[in-house]
Amino acid sequence: MRIRIWFLVLASMALGACATSSPQGRLQLTVPAPVSAVYSEANMRLHLVADADIDSPCVGMECRFNRAFDQRVLRLGTRLAQSAFATYPDLAERIGRFEIVIAEKAEPGSASSAAGTIVIFRGVQKLHLDEEALAFLIAREMGHIIGRHHDEDSSASILFSVLAQLMFPVAGLINSSAALVQTASATAAATSTAASFIGSRLVIESYKEDQLRESDAIALGLLARQGWREDEIADALKPGTQVAGENRWSKDLRTSAGRIAGIAEN
Repeated sequence: MRIRIWFLVLASMALGACATSSPQGRLQLTVPAPVSAVYSEANMRLHLVADADIDSPCVGMECRFNRAFDQRVLRLGTRLAQSAFATYPDLAERIGRFEIVIAEKAEPGSASSAAGTIVIFRGVQKLHLDEEALAFLIAREMGHIIGRHHDEDSSASILFSVLAQLMFPVAGLINSSAALVQTASATAAATSTAASFIGSRLVIESYKEDQLRESDAIALGLLARQGWREDEIADALKPGTQVAGENRWSKDLRTSAGRIAGIAEN
């Protein structure tokens, strides 16, 4: 057991995981940006695959509306990126730029990765958001990147994967028959994967609300640099929260909208 503990410590050191502070002063355990960039980008793409695509390509006027929406997103993203790099000078050391992409997904949503990729789902277009609300959605994803939330999530997932491998070793079965070793190895691998996933999700969920609060605060700061007031943003978010669904993204949007409305009233 003592050997395993030391091995875990060495694994953490090898990954380069270290304690840092978020822009809001919260203590985080993060892996280096290059590690998180690869890991979180792959994780984001897996989540995108799970989301339903639009039924069919656009035609006629619909394509014109799509292009107009895409241009709005890119224009707002460019403005907000300027505010982000001006507000957080060290951000340039982690990402060269923000890359904003429109994903042809049916439901409203957004995602991002530590590498600076921000994905806005086509379904957001159906919400008919004002400039302030659409800008907030983009800025909130920037907030997750600026706050190193992807680095934090990657750290939990990777370290739990290492821990699971230590908790469910199969090397001790080497003297058994080949069939038994193969069966035991498969069982241990499945158990290890399940334990790693469940453990990392529990840890990530424990600070998810803190991450959302931080990303909201960062987003408000970026929008303030562009001249938008908190009450304007709160009013603009109301229509979107009334038509959003019951998935995690929609619930987070309602939480953010309620928080900003409370801030605007004070």
